[in-house]
Amino acid sequence: MLDESIQGVVMVRRALASACFLVCALLVPAVAHADEAAAPAAAAVLAPASSGTFPQIGGHVGFALPLVTLAKDTTVIGGDFVTVGLTPGITVKLSERWKVDFEFIALNELKRTPTATTFVVDPGVIYDAGPLSAGLRVATQVGAPSNIGVVPIVVLPFKGDGPLTPYIEADVPLFLRDNGTSMQPSASLQFQAGVAF
Repeated sequence: MLDESIQGVVMVRRALASACFLVCALLVPAVAHADEAAAPAAAAVLAPASSGTFPQIGGHVGFALPLVTLAKDTTVIGGDFVTVGLTPGITVKLSERWKVDFEFIALNELKRTPTATTFVVDPGVIYDAGPLSAGLRVATQVGAPSNIGVVPIVVLPFKGDGPLTPYIEADVPLFLRDNGTSMQPSASLQFQAGVAF
């Protein structure tokens, strides 16, 4: 039974990795072609002369605050846990709209101590729609039993004239985790805030 669960996780991971590769392989040429086609009209209106070319490297740093997890046993912030995470990331801006973001989250439990720090790797693709950005990440918790997740995100940036952009973000981590006998699903809601550059 356990071997079947592990094989299932491996197959899901391979399928997600293939899907991410395929999406990136399709998006990069399409975005580049769209940017080239729109460049003459947009250059005069949208892009300042000093904006440069793409891809560009940026990043973000912030904190995460998990609020609730719905699983076999539902847990809520305050009553069941108080967890705070640090969320640095490196961002590759493919165009004015599309970004690939390589995020890492280190989560520390403050209520039920002592516990080990949880480390999550969750790269993803983000589309900047102007007032809001939305994206999808693929995630895994390092050092835990077999697990895989996807994380839909919605970001509200507070754009200004400076090089730093404060933001708030809502994340919905959806995970499958091996509990020793089967893969158990969970859904969480997480708040994030920080600055992007």
